[in-house]
Amino acid sequence: MIAAILKAQFLSMRLRSGTRSGSAIFSAITGLLFYVAFGCIGWVAMLFFSAGDQTPIFVTALSIALPFVMLYWQLAPLIAASFGASIDLQKLRAYPIPKSSLFKVEVLLRITTCAELLLPLTGMAVGLLRNPSLGWKYSPLIIGGTVVFAAMNILLSAGTRSLLERLILRTRLRELLMILLVTVAVLPQIMLATRIKKGTILSLAPSQVFWPWAAVAHLVTGDAVLLALPSALFWLAAATAFSRWQFERTLQFDGAAIRRPERQGKTDGVMERLYRLPGRFLPDPLAVLIEKELRTYARIPRFRIVYAMSCFFGVIVFLPMLRKGQQGFFRDNALPVMCLYGLMMLGQITYWNAFGFDRSAAQGYFSWPVRFRDVLIAKNLAVWAMLLPQVLVVATVCQIAHLGAGPGKIVETVIVVAVSSLYWFSLGNYCSVRIPRAMNPEKMNQVTNKMQALTIMAMPVLLLPVVIAYWSRWFFESQIIFWAIMAIAAIVGAIFYWVGLDSSVQAANGQNREKMLLELSKSDGPLSIT
Repeated sequence: MIAAILKAQFLSMRLRSGTRSGSAIFSAITGLLFYVAFGCIGWVAMLFFSAGDQTPIFVTALSIALPFVMLYWQLAPLIAASFGASIDLQKLRAYPIPKSSLFKVEVLLRITTCAELLLPLTGMAVGLLRNPSLGWKYSPLIIGGTVVFAAMNILLSAGTRSLLERLILRTRLRELLMILLVTVAVLPQIMLATRIKKGTILSLAPSQVFWPWAAVAHLVTGDAVLLALPSALFWLAAATAFSRWQFERTLQFDGAAIRRPERQGKTDGVMERLYRLPGRFLPDPLAVLIEKELRTYARIPRFRIVYAMSCFFGVIVFLPMLRKGQQGFFRDNALPVMCLYGLMMLGQITYWNAFGFDRSAAQGYFSWPVRFRDVLIAKNLAVWAMLLPQVLVVATVCQIAHLGAGPGKIVETVIVVAVSSLYWFSLGNYCSVRIPRAMNPEKMNQVTNKMQALTIMAMPVLLLPVVIAYWSRWFFESQIIFWAIMAIAAIVGAIFYWVGLDSSVQAANGQNREKMLLELSKSDGPLSIT
């Protein structure tokens, strides 16, 4: 039974029949590059832990590094809005499958969430085995400790995912959960950027053996084994119990029963005025289509969470490079860098797959008296309208972190984001028509590996005009050259967007229409890739 479900998982990850060989090669190359990057980290870890003269600091180094590994393991799927492969328990309850078998499969599928972290852990273990001060005589402790740490995180990830997917359906808890996650993730970076003493920060990640990461650190280095081994096994048992508890609750959970009906908004409320604001400046049907997109996104909890993350998680990624007292590109341009990162994050559930939330209703765009060109433009303008408040929120975060975010920098950021969005939206429109995928608003996300790979590969190319403008300002120390290049980038971007729009409309109105509508009409099976 377990083998059959896992086989279905691996078959679902294969390319479907009819997929072009170019797409297969592209996905293979981008996936290989991603794992090569983590393989390099594993190689560095192997070299570090192989050095015999560094052995005295191994416990301290691991006690500091492993907490960040655990944090990444648990939060990276949320930051990327991707929870890997999962079982739709409601669709499998009709089958005579034991709960224990389903739980084992769910845990095994968690390996697909952050499989890249196994490479640095493997490098750490190999380095410790090659270390002359430890060597193979400590191999049971090194291998056992590494396996315990990986299993602990996989089990914790399974329980965390089950908990989050239930909480995300509770209207009263989802925003509170988002605030809590953002606070936990941002707090270490804020502490690093402020004047808090280094000793205070390190004290939050102690090397006492009763912490799960420290227990593993002591265990793999052969230090205080009699205390480290029971502590590590205790945390492994706790992660198993938590994961099994959350799995049982999810198995009995009925999301439809607790979902509250949408509240009727006031016709003269602030949100209603914001929704109808496009109608004051744009003609119909463009204004109506934009209003429809804004209302749709505002009602989808998953989008609200990703949008909030796009406003705050840039701090997590870039704040270590923006410490107070340091000068450089990132510090001088923190606001546009973070906002461009937010634009990239929104792509997975907006412009890269613009019709994902429409699903089968997308056929209306081909039967209503509206041009398909206007539909794509309206979807792009709706996303762009949401980027303006995002810039203001990120600017507020930058002010709190003592980074430059004055009125001039805000205006510059708005222009830079607008120019960059021309390139992103153009390619996104084409992908939305060529490789659409239906998305379920109730799930955290359903992002294909192809979309993730395309985002990573396209980012350097699509941001090249903006990068050239900033490089020119740094090299020539001239604002005039910067704005001149930005003007050229805007003109080229407008042409690129217009040509891409024509290509997308032509593809949608041609033979690709039936394939597009068929893909958007498909529903999830018992095993979904999210």
